[in-house]
Amino acid sequence: MSRKKKHPEHVNHERWLVSYADFITLLFAFFVVMFSVSQVDSKKAGRFTESFKEALQWEGLPGGHGILPDKRPGDSPLKPLTTPLDNGASSPRATEGEKMRKAFERRAKKTPALAGLQIVDMHGELIIRLPERLMFDLGDARLRDEGKAAIGEIADEVAPRELNIRIEGHTDPAPIRTYQFPSNWELSTARATAVVRSLIDTTKITPDRISAAGYAEFHPIATNDTPEGRAQNRRVDLVLVTPHQEPTP
Repeated sequence: MSRKKKHPEHVNHERWLVSYADFITLLFAFFVVMFSVSQVDSKKAGRFTESFKEALQWEGLPGGHGILPDKRPGDSPLKPLTTPLDNGASSPRATEGEKMRKAFERRAKKTPALAGLQIVDMHGELIIRLPERLMFDLGDARLRDEGKAAIGEIADEVAPRELNIRIEGHTDPAPIRTYQFPSNWELSTARATAVVRSLIDTTKITPDRISAAGYAEFHPIATNDTPEGRAQNRRVDLVLVTPHQEPTP
């Protein structure tokens, strides 16, 4: 029985057209996307940004702005805590802030540990400002005994109030490169968390009311051209804010 002869397979020399067509399709899609992006209405984008910002806002200390402030503390001059109304009275929100300020001022007069404390209203948030000399040795994040005493006094005042505390660590721009602190980011963050640990140790404020952040040298409140200015920038800020109220389902 004779075997059937195999016919040689036909070689398709036009298969490259498939890959070429895919490439052209992708290239067309790319240019369509680029054209669409270039036609975005800047006004609509701006309105979306503003709406998004407003949706995320929540109040700090009465009279506050939100979690997306336009500027960080130190970017603009301080605003007065009490805003007079047309009839000469003070705003109810500002009055509540004034009560907080006076409470800390009274406590500072009675307590030597709070001698270096500053009370600042910045963008509607009440800030308890503690200088480095009170809290830490230069280039160190171990809390001094004077700093622990100051933290305890602050905790006594804040604990019974419906306030949370955001701890912010700040440094001057002098570089630091040690095994423990490769940069000012690590130093400022370690100082903030040291204050957090001290607050928790007082057992007066629960951990869920406390947060911490380190800002290194990037939010100064004074010039870095003088020793006095750099000393002011080396600080810990305790920012008092009202708890964020989640919308009810």
